[in-house]
Amino acid sequence: MLNIGIVGAGNRGIRCYGIHIMKEKRDVARIVAISDPDKKRLAVAKQVLCLNDDDIYTDTEKMLDKKGLDAVIITSPDYTHRDIAIAAFERGLDVLCEKPLALTVDDCDEILKAQEKSGKILCVGFVLRYNNFYRKMYEIVNVEKKIGRLIMAGGFDSVSTGSQYFFHGWWRLRRNSGGLLVQKATHSIDILNWIIGSRASRVYGEGGLAVFGGNEPDDKVCSSCSKRFDCPEALLDKNISWDYGEASITMEVEDKCVFAKEIDVYDHEILTINYENHVKAFFVESQFTPDYKREFWFIGDRAKIYGIDPYIVSAADNRKPYIEIVYRHTREKEIVPVTLAPGGHGGGDPGLVDDFLRCCLTRDKVLADGIAGRESIAICAGGEKSIETGKIVYLR
Repeated sequence: MLNIGIVGAGNRGIRCYGIHIMKEKRDVARIVAISDPDKKRLAVAKQVLCLNDDDIYTDTEKMLDKKGLDAVIITSPDYTHRDIAIAAFERGLDVLCEKPLALTVDDCDEILKAQEKSGKILCVGFVLRYNNFYRKMYEIVNVEKKIGRLIMAGGFDSVSTGSQYFFHGWWRLRRNSGGLLVQKATHSIDILNWIIGSRASRVYGEGGLAVFGGNEPDDKVCSSCSKRFDCPEALLDKNISWDYGEASITMEVEDKCVFAKEIDVYDHEILTINYENHVKAFFVESQFTPDYKREFWFIGDRAKIYGIDPYIVSAADNRKPYIEIVYRHTREKEIVPVTLAPGGHGGGDPGLVDDFLRCCLTRDKVLADGIAGRESIAICAGGEKSIETGKIVYLR
């Protein structure tokens, strides 16, 4: 029986990991501790996860010292990942860390050094690798080899909820999130890396702030703004509620103005990426599109793949995830429908947890490991630097 501690009593920590383990994996694992500086969230976590008073902590270091702990799941803010992961490895614990693994390549390397020294498992929260849509694209390219030799690739993240997710709260400052390439694009960049099957050698980026940011005071908030009922970006209710079955939780989120002077993360980016195996790729991210979806292209010498994974689209568009293959010499088109598994991120959330727990027991290699976390950050942080400097960033 694996004894698991969770760092962070937010929605991911409680619902994605805690409840899934408690309900679906209770034959192999149990939640024995959770830490968070927010006592209100801890009180809900205690009730939902059936914990005792001595299982909840406001101090993560003390939680990591809990006797009998086997592994820790890190769901705290991005800028805390490095120190918590290293502290966990120093105590001989296996680690599942939400993406991004850290904000910089140097911090990722420090985590990997600590992992190597400890001999423990490091799994990174790349849930898309466990989603049937992305697994099928991987199989078409790398197992079935339907497109022949891969030459070009690309991805496009359309994010309709950019304002709601990132510009009202702590993510809006680069020192906290590393920028939205690091925070948000990490998922899709990892999919490119995984399917291309190589390390990136250089990246060049362009982007900036076109919609968000501006000249409003940094302390301006939606709840007291006279324009809140006319502003399409206003967060009218900063109390977000989730029903976990066992208990409901209402969390107060930040409602800072999205047009504040302090905002320094980009709201759109375009990257070109060169890989060591000579594949060339592009990536586009926009935080102000009307729809929310991920799209991918993989082009070989025999065929091209287009895949779309729509989350939120037009009311008139009820498309489900599917993959289209067009063959070069015959122009024949093949449509590959995809059935997603139950659970968050199209079954990716439970798939990730299950893989981590299985590997903790068997000591097998996880699908989404620390090297994958590091290589994704190399491109994303390199892309942020390239946009800032206007120069190509060499990664090797």
